[in-house]
Amino acid sequence: MNKAQCRMTVLIIFMGTSAAIGQQQRGITAVGSETAIAAAQPGRYYALVVGINNYQHLPRLKTPLNDATEIASILSAQYGFQTRLLLDATRDQILGALSDYRGKLRENDNLLIYYAGHGYYDRDADQAYWFPVDAEKGNSARWIVATEITGQARAISARHVLVVSDSCYSGMLTRSVAPTFEDPRERDLYLEKMLRGKSRYVMSSGGDEPVADSDATGHASGHSVFANAFLQGLSQITLNEFSAEELFNQYVREQVGGRSKQLPEYNPIRDSGHDSGAFVFFRAHTVPLLPPGVSPVVKREVITPEAPPANPEAVAVIAAIHLYADAYASMDISELQKVWPSLSREQINELKKGFKGAQAVKVDLEDCDPAPAVNGETAEVSCDQSMAYTRDGKRQPAEKHPVDIRLRKSAGGTWLVDEVRTR
Repeated sequence: MNKAQCRMTVLIIFMGTSAAIGQQQRGITAVGSETAIAAAQPGRYYALVVGINNYQHLPRLKTPLNDATEIASILSAQYGFQTRLLLDATRDQILGALSDYRGKLRENDNLLIYYAGHGYYDRDADQAYWFPVDAEKGNSARWIVATEITGQARAISARHVLVVSDSCYSGMLTRSVAPTFEDPRERDLYLEKMLRGKSRYVMSSGGDEPVADSDATGHASGHSVFANAFLQGLSQITLNEFSAEELFNQYVREQVGGRSKQLPEYNPIRDSGHDSGAFVFFRAHTVPLLPPGVSPVVKREVITPEAPPANPEAVAVIAAIHLYADAYASMDISELQKVWPSLSREQINELKKGFKGAQAVKVDLEDCDPAPAVNGETAEVSCDQSMAYTRDGKRQPAEKHPVDIRLRKSAGGTWLVDEVRTR
């Protein structure tokens, strides 16, 4: 049998990546008028972002969790997506999340699905698979077959579905032709038309070849070559409204192809109900994409294959510090006060100064105590806190400091951050 295996990354936008020489592979070896555009009423924007590093039965990967976390953050902070982040997720958890969107989304809504992890392509059967954290080599019982994803894409009511797959999914697709515009008014009319039509697209980082679990020398090492290019496009593109195809053509195609052996592609999803539309991104300040009162904070669901601590209070404490990280990354003081109510006026002023002029901030808590010290109504967790800002379209170098996070339990039984001390 003629088979190929590879690592995948998915956003519903689908994208695949390929490997450069010397890179570890992610695989199993075997302007015009804005009025007309806004009038198209793009609806709400959602993203399901999945990243898997810590496989139970397959070789572990290095960058999918970083890829997924930063992509979820920038979609939320800069583009107003309501984002759900699944880390080290099982088959049931991934498909369950897609099923939730099927019942939740309305006709004018938009859904982007991102998946980063191992993938597999059976060329003889012309079938691709995603490997959740509980997948086993040689046993397809826990694999996710591509037709399950395309079936969900067809059934979901959203007008636009974009799957981004850093993987070998492209064998299932047909090619499309990129439009060109000599007059800005032509581009506005094109975007308006694309918003009105139904779309189901995959952006893939390559063909059927294995994809890289890192970037070429000289580029950020914490992401794949595709994720780096995709993140750069979202951060640096100068347009306030743009299609996924424009993002692909201006940033992804050339950079991924130039730094690796991968040949990225952008195509409609086969047998998905695609019509004549396109997925269009809006910067959050240009069009009100969220209903009143809804915050674009990332909703993080951390799922790991390890058994949780025996103490349920320790589990709640770990969940609380991740909510703190997400609230910090939202750059919304009111959201941060919900999880850190003891913030002083001086601290709030310092935070506002730090957020001023930033387009996004990424906060990671790494190497935290697996079993935090819980003593009645108080608890303390030691972590390495990494923080990186995006300013003027450029990501600044991350600052990392060891911190001790002290928490207290509220009258309602919820764990809240009380103090963050830098060691």
